[in-house]
Amino acid sequence: MMNHNKYSYAGTLVLVLLIFGIWSIVLLGPVLTQGALGAGANQTLNTTVNITNAAPEVRSIALDSPIDLEAFGNRTVFCNTTVFDWDNDTLTVVGYIYIDGISNPSSTNDSNNKYVNLSCSNDGAQAQEMNYTCTFNMEYYADNSSSWQCNITVTDDDNAEGSNISSNSTVNPLVAIYVPGVLDFGEMQVNDISSDKTANITNAGNRNVTLSVEGWGATQGDGLAMNCSYGSIGAGYMKYNETTGQTYSDMRAISNESVSIDGFELFRRFNDTDTLDSTNSTYWKLQIPTLAGGICNGKLLFTASDAGT
Repeated sequence: MMNHNKYSYAGTLVLVLLIFGIWSIVLLGPVLTQGALGAGANQTLNTTVNITNAAPEVRSIALDSPIDLEAFGNRTVFCNTTVFDWDNDTLTVVGYIYIDGISNPSSTNDSNNKYVNLSCSNDGAQAQEMNYTCTFNMEYYADNSSSWQCNITVTDDDNAEGSNISSNSTVNPLVAIYVPGVLDFGEMQVNDISSDKTANITNAGNRNVTLSVEGWGATQGDGLAMNCSYGSIGAGYMKYNETTGQTYSDMRAISNESVSIDGFELFRRFNDTDTLDSTNSTYWKLQIPTLAGGICNGKLLFTASDAGT
């Protein structure tokens, strides 16, 4: 009995091993066959595409900083950029400078906070890498801010675009005024008192200002309002006010020291089409003393101070 069971167990084991071997051949045969042909668990498939147009790149931008404005004029501001175009088909390079958070490339042009150049210049030949210069005529009243940026947008002849933005730049504060012409009292006789003569003062910078004034005849501090061919006109004979229609006796006499004009504030310009919002007037009267004659001339010095806004 014992020998019979031993042989029966051995036969069963052989049968199991035989079945396992057949199963392995059936399932693993294709893998072994592929391995024999050079394939494996990791396979590489080559890919390809033909890109008919690559978008241009704006690789670097440098905006002038700081920027010092020119009183009652404009300052040329430069934004330089390097453009790379693989297809060598760049069509336009447009530059915008604006105050971040107030304006952007799609906002309305405003000389206080945004300028645009629609055709920045490339002085070299057309190439894959090109240097462009964008220039802007920045007005004297452009906002004093440290958040000016230059945005360069490049378009190729298939309308593919690339853009980039510069680091922030600063437009410095400018405290300045402009006083046009001569304050001419015309022809007068001894003891005459003139009518109001207007001296207009225009803010020529980008800060609100207050104003002070002093006057002299021949030399600063000489106690005169005018020096004449014969005699002179003392400082007390020339008077002023910031409102029109005042009587001579109610107006303030000019001083040989700089005196603040109380209540006179000159606002910076906000209007691109005229200066009315930034121009204010002072009004002057003159009396002729007895011991003066001929042509008389003098000086008025207006001094602007930053109003802090």
